Amino acid sequence: MLDIDMRRYRVVDLSYEVMPGQDDERPFDMSLGRLADGTFRYDITRTHSHVGTHVESPWHFYKAGKTITDFPVSAFMGRAALLPFSLPEGQLEISPSYVDAEIGGLLREGDIVIFHNAHNKNLRQGQVPDSALKTVPFVTEETAVWLRDRKIKLFGFDILRLGETVETGRTIHDIFLSRDICIVEWLDHLDELDTREFYFMALPFKVRGIDSGVARAVGVVERAQASRARRAPQ
Repeated sequence: MLDIDMRRYRVVDLSYEVMPGQDDERPFDMSLGRLADGTFRYDITRTHSHVGTHVESPWHFYKAGKTITDFPVSAFMGRAALLPFSLPEGQLEISPSYVDAEIGGLLREGDIVIFHNAHNKNLRQGQVPDSALKTVPFVTEETAVWLRDRKIKLFGFDILRLGETVETGRTIHDIFLSRDICIVEWLDHLDELDTREFYFMALPFKVRGIDSGVARAVGVVERAQASRARRAPQ
């Protein structure tokens, strides 16, 4: 019988909380209704597939690409390496050499990579003016290639620009999605992770033919006491 001792682990909710009615660019509008038996339901009257924490599939860019339901659920969970980047003042570019120095020694083939922005923690979805957007660090095309060539299986982040411009952003999406590396956008609470290595899950809503699925993301980390006991010399 499978028995996971949760006294040894801590589960961190890494999902962005969507607030209905507060965002026109990424809306989530709903109205109260009733089912046939008189119980309550909510009708979702306006939203789209990129609201809140969501997982983007190749179908987001390619009509012949895989959709969310073409991937096994194992594609959205696994061992993860966290990079909580803190760049020198005035520097916004996240280079391959920086990523290599920070997590290169941790990465294994098939890992998930999660970037955490310690610079712009107060920015919220749909509330990022152009003036603030220019202060958000960005991944370069070379960094995306570096991650792709390390054969990661999933890439996620909280607040980050994929490229400095819209054009480079499309190129970076292509670098990942053309290799079936899905992208998890708008994570939250990554500062609650106290380790660079953890177990990550972001399971998207299962809708056939959709390009992106809203997901509830979590991180599972070893509690400090259990970790020290495991690493203690015998």
